[in-house]
Amino acid sequence: MHSMTSASATELPAGTVHLWYTSVPQARIPLDQYLSILDEEERCRAARFHFDRDREPFILARASLRCLLARYTGADPAEIQFKQDRYGKLHIHHPVSSIRFNVTHSGDCIVHAIARGTDVGVDVEILRNSVELTSISSYFTAGEQAWLHAADAQTRDTRFFTLWTCKEAYIKALGRGLLKPLNSFEISLAERGEPKILSDSEDNAHLSSWRLLPFEPRRNVLGCVAVDVASTRVELRDYDSGVLLRHIV
Repeated sequence: MHSMTSASATELPAGTVHLWYTSVPQARIPLDQYLSILDEEERCRAARFHFDRDREPFILARASLRCLLARYTGADPAEIQFKQDRYGKLHIHHPVSSIRFNVTHSGDCIVHAIARGTDVGVDVEILRNSVELTSISSYFTAGEQAWLHAADAQTRDTRFFTLWTCKEAYIKALGRGLLKPLNSFEISLAERGEPKILSDSEDNAHLSSWRLLPFEPRRNVLGCVAVDVASTRVELRDYDSGVLLRHIV
């Protein structure tokens, strides 16, 4: 998978979602080669970053997305064109394809979610001290805040980022971005079993349409993918080697 182009196609059967993990230190191709397959707008965005720690993940995320989509669509990575909807979510404009995708990164960790014919949302966060993010939890629902406050010091950070990635993955799957308030929906995280969307004041009718599936792409990184309930197989794969890391479901 580390070559810029590949003749072999990647099959994506109905009901299957692929998650692809990579990281900046793991990249085996010089970033200038990745930069060469980006379009003009993407290269301009990359140039506007002041620090390599921000520029490099953007270049790798966008270039690896292009290389992945090329394997699913048969197009050349550099010829894939994107369009944004009114909420800012990216879709494939060319070639015509039923492939849907979502991208997330935290620090040097990058994950792509790829689905066919159905929306998908993914979020990852490097596990760290959440005290500095306490103010964000004030935007959660009362039930979610109570669940966080019940955590002891050892589990506080894990609880915060587990909830945060679940909420972000759901918002990204809906494609609403920052327009959807964090307290407009509530997620329940039991000790066992999948997280559940208990309520959504803006769309209660479709709560049962989604599954929230937590995963850990690597040590000390928490993630969640929001998939359609018709998705019965979710696989986490390593982008650089193509190796199947684990079945999420």
